[in-house]
Amino acid sequence: MLHGMASTAQDQDQGRGHGGRSGEPAGPAAPQATGPFRRFRSAPLSPAARAADDDSIRMAGAKLRIQQRYERQVHRLRPLTWLMLTVTALCAWTGDPRPGLSGAGLALSIMLACYTAPLVVAGSGYWPSDVTAWRQAFALLISAAGLGVSAVAPSGALADIPVSAAVMLTFLWLELRQAVVIGGATTVLLAVLLTVTTHSPVEAATSAVLLCVVLAVLAELMRRSRDSSARTELLLAELEDAREAETMAAAGAERARIARELHDVLAQSLSALSIQLEGARRLGEREQVSPLLQGVIDRSVELTREGLNEARQAVGALRGDRLPALADLEPLVERCRRDLELTVGFAVLGTARHCEDPDAGFALYRGVQEALTNVARYARGAEVEIVLEYGADSVRVTVANGPGSAPPAGPSRGGGNGLRGMRERIERVGGSAEAGPVEAGGPGGGWQVTMVVPA
Repeated sequence: MLHGMASTAQDQDQGRGHGGRSGEPAGPAAPQATGPFRRFRSAPLSPAARAADDDSIRMAGAKLRIQQRYERQVHRLRPLTWLMLTVTALCAWTGDPRPGLSGAGLALSIMLACYTAPLVVAGSGYWPSDVTAWRQAFALLISAAGLGVSAVAPSGALADIPVSAAVMLTFLWLELRQAVVIGGATTVLLAVLLTVTTHSPVEAATSAVLLCVVLAVLAELMRRSRDSSARTELLLAELEDAREAETMAAAGAERARIARELHDVLAQSLSALSIQLEGARRLGEREQVSPLLQGVIDRSVELTREGLNEARQAVGALRGDRLPALADLEPLVERCRRDLELTVGFAVLGTARHCEDPDAGFALYRGVQEALTNVARYARGAEVEIVLEYGADSVRVTVANGPGSAPPAGPSRGGGNGLRGMRERIERVGGSAEAGPVEAGGPGGGWQVTMVVPA
């Protein structure tokens, strides 16, 4: 019985399902469950929340938790259905008349069969929760059958227990106005029936009416409590979504501010420096300075242009533009060969693919860039080998260089700010980075950087 009650406590195609029991707007539909209980009524939300609900993972999670909690409640209440059927059978067997195959016993048997059939369907889990007409038919059937039982056996427990249980089920199965009409009519007919057929009409009718009213109020309170819990959880999820959106908006505004500062300060300064160096290069050509000095000026011009391009990339990243990724490593290597005059080998192992987290690919890109810059600074003339390896669940990049004219000195594992920043960037995306002398068997004085990020 209570299994059938709960199966429609949150499932109304009409009335509550679309307009609420008290006229409030219905909330968005929750995820559909499996089995006979495929839908349930969720709590009302604001129009803005309903508009954005399909895109909210947190809201979907809240609805799923509500559905799971509801199904657990249904499972716990199912044995009570069979308990109610057992109590009804015992009352019928010990009452007068008893169920039989003739006379009043036959009439009582028919009424009890019509009464228990919907409860058996509900208790077994095969409840037609998607069709309102079925719920209405079941409510009318058990109400009429309960009144028939009371008419055949007006004395004893069967006089009011079946009808009062039918009234409670009606309030749990149907929307409020339909429940009031059917349940109210059933209660009035029971009072009239007991008034006509019992020796103490006032006492019998009063107790029966009070029992029906109490069970109807209890059913309504059960539903309101369940709806209130669901409404609270959904509103909390909506609040968290709003807070997250506000945080993201604030972060976006801060990134835009930093991007403006970088553009106004760093990018403009580099632009001015590039212009000055270009003027110095032309002046050197006109004054016919030494080739070595002219080469230094030319390289400075190229490095300034590269720094200006990197500054623009940083500004674009802060503004949400596409970040450099693994596919951009080969163009980076080409630029370093040309601008930094490095001898760089580049190899790719495995099937190339994009990292699921764009920040992971960007972290590897910046790590390779930092490693190549360090080679140009501290090991000029060294040969560099870059290996990009795509594994089953990770992507590994190794940058190894041989000894150069100015080998690096200092701590063996990232003592500089550049290496430390590279390691922090890799660790933020769940990866790891190591830097130190080349592995055993490699050329002496070389340096190797290894970075691994999740695929």
